[in-house]
Amino acid sequence: MDYQILNLLFRCNKEFSHEKIRKQELSDTECMICSYIYSHENCSQDDVSVALKTDKTTVGKALASLENKGCVVRMQDGADKRIKRLSLTDAGQEKISELIDIHNNWLRDIMVCLSEDEQKQFENYCERLLSAAEKLTK
Repeated sequence: MDYQILNLLFRCNKEFSHEKIRKQELSDTECMICSYIYSHENCSQDDVSVALKTDKTTVGKALASLENKGCVVRMQDGADKRIKRLSLTDAGQEKISELIDIHNNWLRDIMVCLSEDEQKQFENYCERLLSAAEKLTK
């Protein structure tokens, strides 16, 4: 497979979603972080950094911005006072659920060219590729 095809697919998604993310007054990084927190309530900044393969400083700056925008709150962990647990505010949940729907609808719309079986195979292939890629980064 030509890497250029994957790269162009990612670029098409970014082009499609970029304006919609901006309308929510979020950066691409903030959107990724909110999406992760949406699916992993009460995670830590380190959890986000590791899962998104993003520098801790970048995540910290984005979280500070998200707090200022009223999208994220940090709460001290009951067992370990050094850890701050992250959760989305109601406003943050509303923003990110709209963006998740946009991404899911885009994916659904482009996958109509595949049969149901092919869609399941594609999802399985992507999971396997992600697993192999993660092994290479460790």
